[in-house]
Amino acid sequence: VINVDGTMRKTLLEDKLPHIFGFTLLGDYIYWTDWQRRSIERVHKIKASRDIIIDQLPDLMGLKATSVTKVFGTNSCSENNGGCSHLCFFTPQETRCACPIGLELLSDMKTCIIPEAFLVFTSRAAIHRISLETNNNDVAIPLTGVKEASALDFDVSDNRIYWTDVSLKTISRAFMNGSSVEHVIEFGLDYPEGMAVDWMGKNLYWADTGTNRIEVARLDGQYRQVLVWKDLDNPRSLALDPTKGYMYWTEWGGKPRIVRAYMDGTNSITLVDKVGRANDLTIDYVDQRLYWTDLDTSMIESSNMLGQEREIIADDLPHPFGLTQYSDYIYWTDWNLHSIERADKTSGKNRTLIQGHLDFVMDILVFHSSRQDGLNDCVQNNGHCGHLCLAIPNGFRCGCAAHYTLDPNSRNCS
Repeated sequence: VINVDGTMRKTLLEDKLPHIFGFTLLGDYIYWTDWQRRSIERVHKIKASRDIIIDQLPDLMGLKATSVTKVFGTNSCSENNGGCSHLCFFTPQETRCACPIGLELLSDMKTCIIPEAFLVFTSRAAIHRISLETNNNDVAIPLTGVKEASALDFDVSDNRIYWTDVSLKTISRAFMNGSSVEHVIEFGLDYPEGMAVDWMGKNLYWADTGTNRIEVARLDGQYRQVLVWKDLDNPRSLALDPTKGYMYWTEWGGKPRIVRAYMDGTNSITLVDKVGRANDLTIDYVDQRLYWTDLDTSMIESSNMLGQEREIIADDLPHPFGLTQYSDYIYWTDWNLHSIERADKTSGKNRTLIQGHLDFVMDILVFHSSRQDGLNDCVQNNGHCGHLCLAIPNGFRCGCAAHYTLDPNSRNCS
């Protein structure tokens, strides 16, 4: 026993205690269970007199002594939960309200809400989120087994995030609260730097700079198929427009470029060829524009969906890297400034620092339902396709996993 400040330590009892397990205190007595003696015993906390309450009880585990009639003491959390909507923490200095994972504290510091929009970003061995409504400073999503997260995307209907890990060479997913972490792609990856969720067809697309391939699978990793492999030179960032049936990617090879193809991998054309290493390609679905950061010119640029009407949004940045768009704003990360900033998406003005002191943020996105609107033919019953429903302009094509072929008379694979 010791005083609560750690002083006056002394031994109350030390012999014939072969295997103490459960332990509790009530009134003047300490009670415990002993696995070897199969007993419940007690000792007077001052006189040290000892009694066996019961013995020869097999499988004893924990125990708790309690008085059901007496209540000792109070604090400000006991009255109306301290005014907190969810969790109330009483500390010697103050009463503090807090929220479960996935909820955010409003500026009244008492009420928790489910925020509509999050900034989510990867930073080496962690994935963080910041509420865009309350601007609560970043919270690490409690995920297990992340080594070096790189590309990031989400499926809002399922409330899941997906990420690539270039150290483990895997693609994984989990719910936004960090639960149910699972690898969906574990084999045949080398350097999966680009990834995007097709939220209509429920497919996962990724670009691998090591294998020089763009592949697709169902969101759970089933029915994997290579879509693009010819003439690919270090594919890096990937973006999808499932409503229109197009996929876009950047290449960092000998002649960097931005490419568009149908979402089945066919009909690829170069949209932008006068460009450096374009990263974090982002689609503004409302205004139908492409945005990207250029690592060689340190610019943020945009164009229309054909790569024309190019505009420089920012050209005075030290080292922009990750980029995302939401509502009237773009958000980007800067490796030199270790920051996330926001600005008007058309003019690049009204810059605001969202977060500083960040190390090497690889990817950034806004988790919000408006980023995953729209309809196409794959939404209903997977287009009746047996394996993959791949959107193309004005329609879709059924796709099959590797080593399967599509039955010409049906939409099944064999």
